[in-house]
Amino acid sequence: MKCSFKCSFANIYEFFNHPIGKYSYLRLAKTPIDMKKSLSQILTGLVLILLAIFILIQLGVIPCPLQKQENSTEQQERDKAQRFKEAYEDNFRRTMDPALGYPPVERLLEARKQALRMQEELSASLSQRSDILAPRWRERGPNNIGGRTRTILIDRNDPSGNTIWAGGVSGGLWKTNDITAADPQWINIGDVLENLAIGAMAQDPNNPQILYVGTGEGYPNADAVRGIGILKSSDGGETWDILPATQNTTFRYTRGLLVHPQTGDVYAATSQGLYRSEDSGQNWTKVLGSGLGTSNDFYDILYASNGYLIASNNSAVFRSQTGNPNDWENLTSGQVSSMSRIEVTVCESNPDVMYLIGAQGGSASKVYYSNNGGQTWMERNRPEINGAEFTNGQAWYDLDIAVNPFEPNQVIAGGVPIMVSNDAGISWNIFATNMHVDQHKILFDPENPNVIYFGNDGGIYRSENGPVSSVQDKNLGYNVTQFYAGDLHPDTFSNYFLGGTQDNNSLQVEAEGSEPGPGYSVRGGDGFFAHIDQNQPQYQVVSSQYGNYSISTNEGASFGGGESFNGYFNCPSDYDDESNILYSQTFDGDFYRWHIPSGPKELVSFDANLTGFDISAITVDPNVPNRVYFGSFSPGKVIRVDNADQGSSVEVEVILSSVGTISSIAIEQGNPDHILVTFSNYGLVYNVQETTDGGQSWTNVEGNLPDMPVRWGMFNPNNPQQAMIATELGVWTTALLDGANTVWVPPMPDHGMPLVRTDMLRWRTSDNIVLAATHGRGFFTTDVFSPPTPRIEVPLIHYANMPLHFVGEASLNADSYAWDFGDGSTSTEANVWHTYTDVGTYQISLTINGNLTETKEIKILPEHSIPYLPDEPEYGGDIEGFTEQYGMYSVSGSEFVRGSSDFLYKDGTHSGDYAIVLAPDQEFYQPNTEAYFYLPLFDFSEEGLYEFSFWGKWRTQGGFDGFRVEYLTEGSDTWQPLGNDVSENWYNTHNTNLGNAGAFPQGSRYFSGEDPYFTRYSLNISELGGKGKVAFRFVFKSDNSVQYNGIVIDDIEISATLGELHTIVTLWDAAYNEASATLTWTTQPEYYCKEFHVERSINGKDFEEVEVIPATGGLTSAPQSYEYELLAQRDLYYFRLRVISENEESGLYEEFYTPVKVIRRRIEDLRTYLAFPNPFAQSFTISFTDAVNGPVQYVLYDTQGRRIWEGLETLDGQTYIDISPPNIAEGTYFLFLTIGEQEPEVIKLMVVR
Repeated sequence: MKCSFKCSFANIYEFFNHPIGKYSYLRLAKTPIDMKKSLSQILTGLVLILLAIFILIQLGVIPCPLQKQENSTEQQERDKAQRFKEAYEDNFRRTMDPALGYPPVERLLEARKQALRMQEELSASLSQRSDILAPRWRERGPNNIGGRTRTILIDRNDPSGNTIWAGGVSGGLWKTNDITAADPQWINIGDVLENLAIGAMAQDPNNPQILYVGTGEGYPNADAVRGIGILKSSDGGETWDILPATQNTTFRYTRGLLVHPQTGDVYAATSQGLYRSEDSGQNWTKVLGSGLGTSNDFYDILYASNGYLIASNNSAVFRSQTGNPNDWENLTSGQVSSMSRIEVTVCESNPDVMYLIGAQGGSASKVYYSNNGGQTWMERNRPEINGAEFTNGQAWYDLDIAVNPFEPNQVIAGGVPIMVSNDAGISWNIFATNMHVDQHKILFDPENPNVIYFGNDGGIYRSENGPVSSVQDKNLGYNVTQFYAGDLHPDTFSNYFLGGTQDNNSLQVEAEGSEPGPGYSVRGGDGFFAHIDQNQPQYQVVSSQYGNYSISTNEGASFGGGESFNGYFNCPSDYDDESNILYSQTFDGDFYRWHIPSGPKELVSFDANLTGFDISAITVDPNVPNRVYFGSFSPGKVIRVDNADQGSSVEVEVILSSVGTISSIAIEQGNPDHILVTFSNYGLVYNVQETTDGGQSWTNVEGNLPDMPVRWGMFNPNNPQQAMIATELGVWTTALLDGANTVWVPPMPDHGMPLVRTDMLRWRTSDNIVLAATHGRGFFTTDVFSPPTPRIEVPLIHYANMPLHFVGEASLNADSYAWDFGDGSTSTEANVWHTYTDVGTYQISLTINGNLTETKEIKILPEHSIPYLPDEPEYGGDIEGFTEQYGMYSVSGSEFVRGSSDFLYKDGTHSGDYAIVLAPDQEFYQPNTEAYFYLPLFDFSEEGLYEFSFWGKWRTQGGFDGFRVEYLTEGSDTWQPLGNDVSENWYNTHNTNLGNAGAFPQGSRYFSGEDPYFTRYSLNISELGGKGKVAFRFVFKSDNSVQYNGIVIDDIEISATLGELHTIVTLWDAAYNEASATLTWTTQPEYYCKEFHVERSINGKDFEEVEVIPATGGLTSAPQSYEYELLAQRDLYYFRLRVISENEESGLYEEFYTPVKVIRRRIEDLRTYLAFPNPFAQSFTISFTDAVNGPVQYVLYDTQGRRIWEGLETLDGQTYIDISPPNIAEGTYFLFLTIGEQEPEVIKLMVVR
């Protein structure tokens, strides 16, 4: 259907914000422009492009982006319920026991017990890193993207309330000791527990050292992980034990936990009823559920401040004062019906106020409100968005409700978005629009009325200001991402990974050395298979549900285009690195063949003799060109297709027929006849099978493996008699594939890999690193197959008397470490902190495994006092003095050099003979440049006003390449951006590119584009005051695309104002300019100065505000001004500034007035100007033509010449004087007023009563 003409050029703007349009724009922006082309040619070309797009939209050749965007978000949310349904069906089909027809997941409990027994038996004997039975795994991230979170607890052992516990539904238990920090430093507790599915948590209010954790995600989503019972800690969470009485199917799904504040009894809301323990968890009794007057399916258990227990199940809300069986009152009988799930909340300050919301036919119900403790319920409005209910048909999955404990009329409901009502449920509004969707937990801090926590599919969020538009993302380090698939960059030591996640998009992950790194979204929806060309890594592919693919041709800088294959929800695919062909399952035929990067997709059919073959797995043979293997759902077959790159129909050879679903097919590198096949079903006795003759015969190598799904397999690339498999309980390995005698070993404790579902394994040939994609704990890598290689990770430039972190853990396959720091000090730790006391250059070395050594050279810089000024002869910011104060190095590409250049945009210096120049001897910097320039260390121990400034000019690829300033504080090894905003005097670019396009990460602010003339840039850095020692560096980065001239930096300055601080106006002036008045002022400093209010008066006394001027901030002494048009052309105007300083965090608020400035158009001398009011009753005011400093004498006479009253006042800069004579009769009077030693002036006054 064609788009109507309302889709016009306005919609073309939308096109460039559409994923396809933006990709096209990025590609266009990265195309070099011939500098000889005229501006008119460029503009003409752009107009033609826009016109072509417009015509194609009108003809219906391409869709109208505006129309699509009008429906896309709403449609995506409507589709989400369907996505969950299909995800469930996909996982159900892959894991079901063929004999039963469903997945008996309770068998995973026994499998876990077997894994734990083996860990206990073997962990002491398996210590060598190179031992395949004990691989060491590194967590790779993402560390900035959380996962589904259904429980949050504020730890009352911490009086500040800043210690928070959070549970990922397949990522374990986590804790932070300071949730208020920008980096909360989450501590993973779950990996040491016996289960990773955290569904509920409670703390004993009588003894907060006692905590309980309920396991299992009791909601019917596809990837729900079952629990093993309830765990207990008696030491504040340091150690945990499973409660034996809960190790049964009753406590498989625990949705709510409560410790009664009076009795200490523990209550558990489970899928099998409401249970109570009166002996701290040793024994449990059912108190409500089937057999006790209602159904078993319980969701909430709460304690109201009036002493009642409140519980909800799938159809009703109950209350009890005793908690005993048969002593529960149904509060909703006859008032609320047709529910399949109910969430309930009670106001702490007024327990008569209750709210509930439920699921009805998959959708959210209306909200019900009670103001009498649940005796009667009033129907309120359902939270809706544009008339559609806010869970989009998935209230069985997304649903929670919570009332403000301090304000009974404020209630928050969570569905897909989060919504608030401030009128007891009558009206609803969305808030926290920056937060991830799919809400599962809302928690008000009972001690702080403004603090709220939210748990959703994106992790954990926090608000300090109630239900506001933007809340705080608290997921840094909360690593619970659920991956379905992944791939890794082919370069040796590369920490770049790509993968697809459950409801958190397709992600790029760039790990930071040996630590987890951040993730960046490159395609929305549920992410699935991802591929990086191992020969040409500029080609990268990601996918979402149903086989929809996006492609990058610039190493992941941007993704777009792609193909749609109409496949399964989890559509399997594989990529041929030699032929550049992606093979994918489809419903359009049997499979698609897509020629990367821009070739056609070709629909291919298997020969007619193969029927009932539903593809579940695809693998390209690494040995035989264009040979591809396909596996199927049960009944599982594996077929081999030669010459898969040709023809619309291909011949197949069935090499394996079995019962069960094929989950992966692995072929030995160098031996096409050696194949390993895995099955993902419960109930099979051959989940791993091996052939050494190309499929003519098969050997069952399941061995001692427990009954659980196996989702991926691979051979040891160094020894094909060994293998590694991805299972429901982590990655297992065997030292010998030996038929029924094969012994599989689970991941060892303290070796990095938890017992977590793992969906995929990927291996790269350059260094034999293996990537594991887990469904609950993100990416992991192991170097168990890698050749031992020493690697030093340490900044090559650092500072005297400041600890430096040396990391050897990034070495491959290292079992021992020996450091030599070049100053006589050594260490045998993998990672160690070391401090140098002297400035200079040092040779350092790391030896691993006794005989493999890497060496590097590091430079230690000095400390310098503040201020740091350009004109200091030795240690100065003008780059002219002592060179040992600076440090420069380049990771790749071009380098910073002390000197000068003749090339445009970086030529010359701002002062003197030297500056810091990027690639001074080349016209353009190199692609993939990463260069650093370090300043000395500075002492910021004293609080004060500080400003950082420099002079620079540059030309870079706008919006992509650029530079920024970073700082490092004492005691940290993490450099932070100096400044986080785009402003007139600082950064000019905010990287909003999709994915990780641009040299700096998405969301970064930095300098980019061009500034052809030396310009001073400055930033108020007063927040660093009191931080101790602080270092600064300039960082330049470019991508692999177009190169430009570079940058030059000169005359760096750090200025300071110390002592008691206030905003000070150092100059304040006003001047008449014919038709306007010019007001000018300077400050030094502006201490948290917020704004200047310009006020005007026409009588010298009564002022009105005419303008508000924002403060510039910091230590600037640059003049500020305001131009006021004198529309009335009066002879006299009075002006003053009201100066406001404010800092909400510290509670600072100060305001003061400047002296009044008088602008005189025709009046020259100082004299009286106005007397008002005149006539007067009690008092009057005399204003002057300028501010008066000194005595003013006045005498009042009546018409008879009698002296009635007199006075003398000394003025200090005032422009008026108030005079209040004693009670005098009506009539006429004369005031003789003398200013200083001037002649008296006579003013006629009238008194009226």
